[in-house]
Amino acid sequence: MDKKDVKSLIEKKLDQSEKSIRNKNSIEALCSLFPPSNALWQVLSGSKEAIETKKSRITQETILDILIAIDNKLETGSADSQKFKVLLDGVVSFGDVSGLKAKASNPVVSKLFSEKEIEIVLKNIHAHGNVTGVDLIVDQELELKKKMQIKTPHSSVTFNAGPNCKIVFGKGSKQKK
Repeated sequence: MDKKDVKSLIEKKLDQSEKSIRNKNSIEALCSLFPPSNALWQVLSGSKEAIETKKSRITQETILDILIAIDNKLETGSADSQKFKVLLDGVVSFGDVSGLKAKASNPVVSKLFSEKEIEIVLKNIHAHGNVTGVDLIVDQELELKKKMQIKTPHSSVTFNAGPNCKIVFGKGSKQKK
């Protein structure tokens, strides 16, 4: 039994259980959790005795659920899909350093500020210019709908830390056309 056989069996089991994944790398990630392909093959295919027991079915369902969880994490690109993280560590610069520099009118920035928590971490930075966590050009109103946190070695700033907090950058600004 090799990895290819295990992958084929997993795809067959997914079809049978009417479950699906979006990212084929999820199967590879699952297989890496079980280095000997034979062990995973035995659990998924089951011996005659194991197939007759509920334990085998529960084990198969659990493995498929783990696979789907891995797939969901790979699909979002991060283990923590609700956060947008920027880490600057060990930077040496003869100019300015910014963790996140953006314009409020950029649709991608607007989406980012409304859908994700933002975490900017600045560590071990040696710059001859300014070191800035977030450099936001406010050319239109932008509501911060999730938490934003900026961490440096000596301080941190957190926006929208509690429930029902509302922060709008450029409140009352006219949108540029």
